[in-house]
Amino acid sequence: MDYMDSETQEPDDLPYLETEYDMPPPLAAECKSFKWKIEVIDTAGKIEGKMITSKEVWKIQNSKVIVHFDEVSGQPIGESGGLLGSWLGQLSNDVNLLPINYSNWRMVNPHIKTKVWEVIQSKFWFDDPPTRKVFVMSALGSRCKDVKLRLWKEYKRDSLSETLLNRSENVSENQWSHFVHMRFTEKWKKMQERNTESQKKNIMPHVCGRKSFSRKRNDITIKTGKRPCRAEFFIETRTKPNGSFVCEEAKTRAEKLTLLGQKSHVTNNDIASLNDEYAQVFGPERPGRVRCVGRGPTPSKLVNHSPVTRQEIENLEMVIDLKSQGTELSDQVKVMTTFIQQVIGTSTGEQVIIYFITSSFAVAFANIPNPAFANVPSPPNPNQVNYN
Repeated sequence: MDYMDSETQEPDDLPYLETEYDMPPPLAAECKSFKWKIEVIDTAGKIEGKMITSKEVWKIQNSKVIVHFDEVSGQPIGESGGLLGSWLGQLSNDVNLLPINYSNWRMVNPHIKTKVWEVIQSKFWFDDPPTRKVFVMSALGSRCKDVKLRLWKEYKRDSLSETLLNRSENVSENQWSHFVHMRFTEKWKKMQERNTESQKKNIMPHVCGRKSFSRKRNDITIKTGKRPCRAEFFIETRTKPNGSFVCEEAKTRAEKLTLLGQKSHVTNNDIASLNDEYAQVFGPERPGRVRCVGRGPTPSKLVNHSPVTRQEIENLEMVIDLKSQGTELSDQVKVMTTFIQQVIGTSTGEQVIIYFITSSFAVAFANIPNPAFANVPSPPNPNQVNYN
């Protein structure tokens, strides 16, 4: 589906978005009564501890919830991080502020995102707003995607016309019409088929539940006094309370990770490194992402928290790119081997291919250092506050 110009133009009804935002949106699920142990800061800069539910955040006056972040990964941690995530889930149901008729979160009207960020900042306090905004808005985009998926599952019918008529009373007719027409296109259907196939490959689910990886990792760090590496974190999050693994494949991978960990003499406190045990078992990373870490961190971001040079960062990204091309190169070699064998004979073909592989890899990997993530310092502990 093509992006529409209207997605990036200022909406005519933007002035009507002004509201107090003092209660959850009608579409939001009933808020649970769970109380989060957090800190709030008032307009005078006074900080105090409180026990508060996500619903009570909407009623906050003249103060904001302080959100703590992991300084290495840049992810929200602790109960304040959990409260933020829960509240964002409620906010994402406000279809007046966050319409559902957009094709891609990145293309959502910037005026809408600006207004949304103002609403978020009216409830939560961030130590570095411009930096934290990147993560928070990305997380909100994911929550909005969940809302659209839930509405589609609940109100979709067999045909376009039937679905158009089966509209939630909380969604405007114009929004619903645009949303439904986009979802009935062939391009969207093909995308869903690809996503379904990709989801089938997720055969080793974690046991974190609704808790984010960053919060789970922080819990482990507090409990053990050591930040878990990816191998340790994978084993921890694929092990059930009774000690068994979520599946046989997870057990096999965990055994390999444990064996590699016993052989390793590295005792640093890094979350991840280029050739750590996790990468050896699961394969190299794709450019721009780090698995088993959670939303946000990339190879460069993690390295930027370490005392390494720009050249080492560039070398790291270069090696990741080269490794990601390994499968493609292997396929090309197989095709070339078959072709040469057919043309000039098996023995000669093997000699040529050996020469090709040797020379190609020699050129590709010559003079490339072996970069690794340097030690990453542990984040400072939050200020101790009495909760009475």
